[in-house]
Amino acid sequence: MEKTAELKKDRLYSPKQILEEAEEYLREINPDDSVIPASWDTVADMCLSWLQYRKSTVKRSTYSCYSYCVAKHIIPSLGKLSLPELTEETLSSFKTDMKGLGLAETTIRSVLVTLKSILKYGGQTGLLDRELTSVCAVNCRRPESRMLTVQESIVMKDYLLDRNSVFSAAILLCRGTGIRIGELCGLKWGDINFRTNTMCIRRTVSRIPNPDTSAGQPKTILYIRAPKSHTSAREIPIPQYLAGILAEMKKEDDLYLLTGAKTCTEPRNVQKKFKTILKHCNMEDCNFHAMRHGFATACLEKGVDCKTVSSILGHASTRTTMEFYVHTSMRQKQDCIDKIE
Repeated sequence: MEKTAELKKDRLYSPKQILEEAEEYLREINPDDSVIPASWDTVADMCLSWLQYRKSTVKRSTYSCYSYCVAKHIIPSLGKLSLPELTEETLSSFKTDMKGLGLAETTIRSVLVTLKSILKYGGQTGLLDRELTSVCAVNCRRPESRMLTVQESIVMKDYLLDRNSVFSAAILLCRGTGIRIGELCGLKWGDINFRTNTMCIRRTVSRIPNPDTSAGQPKTILYIRAPKSHTSAREIPIPQYLAGILAEMKKEDDLYLLTGAKTCTEPRNVQKKFKTILKHCNMEDCNFHAMRHGFATACLEKGVDCKTVSSILGHASTRTTMEFYVHTSMRQKQDCIDKIE
């Protein structure tokens, strides 16, 4: 276990380092890739074994997120502990320390979800108390995302229509359908059916740590994959006013919509251009996802049933739509108050 002994609590790991060290370490202690619970002396051992186990069961982007949480937060704080030292007290202290670091609540949530999964994995082997998972219950409040107001949405639509460019039409497509930024980056002209005025979401684009940690390789790569779930792979109607605009701009089926080439752009490039649009429209800063939230809320305000909205957004359940994507506007609150005599 010399490799584990070398893990220093104050050492700062990068996702690239943890991928490399996890694979190297596991090859040393477990050449045939099987799980050997008896070889776990420390929490770091268990984390690395769990990473290896999950590597073949989740998408690469998800694995990168797991490895980041393990490398950046879990191993530096808990890695040197032996399994018997992993108690409710140490886990509670870890949670308290996390909240005191000034991290975003979404980051804390991701780390706790990852740690809970690791503890569950350890509990299944009998080496850990199964009840420890309850300590990592995720009770972080998700901050409510800003959404575009009705007036802001109208101003943006008018501005983009005046631009008459593929990128402007693409932003309007997101505004009118609620598709994700990664799904827009992965959209090809062949995914649009101009006979039925519909589009199919078949792929999504994201940037993740490069699993190839050999010398000379970039730290991150652009990752093009199938949508995150079977409900995310979906067919969506195109707003009628956009169908003709897009038809006039159409290029070969195998070319990406945003680039007009066989190579795609990435979400952060789209996000930067979106910020420029906000400035031109004199609008308050927000991220691209605000359009998705605004679309969902606008649909519900106009009386569209939640099941339909959920299907358009690609959610697995209406609960996700209602809990995270539907916001109550001040107008709705006023209407509610006015109904009470």
